[in-house]
Amino acid sequence: MPDCNQTLHDLQLFLDGELSADQHAHVLGHLDECIECYHAFDFQAELKQVIAEKCRTEQLPPGLLERIRACMEPDLGAAAEATEPA
Repeated sequence: MPDCNQTLHDLQLFLDGELSADQHAHVLGHLDECIECYHAFDFQAELKQVIAEKCRTEQLPPGLLERIRACMEPDLGAAAEATEPA
C-alpha cells in the first residue's frame, strides 16, 4: 500500500497543480486503478470547490474575520479583546 500512501499524501498538491509532470502522471495513473484513492480524491476535490465558493461570498458573518485572526495569532486576539468595550 505504499503507492496509496504516497498518492493520498500528494492529493492536495495534485489538486493545486503543484506536482511535476511525472508526479502528476503517477497520481493520475494510480487514481485510474485504485477506487479507494479515487474516492479520497473526489471528496477532496469537492471539498476544495465548496470552500472556494464559500470564500467568494462578499458578506461575511459579523466578527468572523476577527475570530479567525484571533485563532491564527493569539497575541492579536488578546489585544483585540482588551480594546473591545464591555
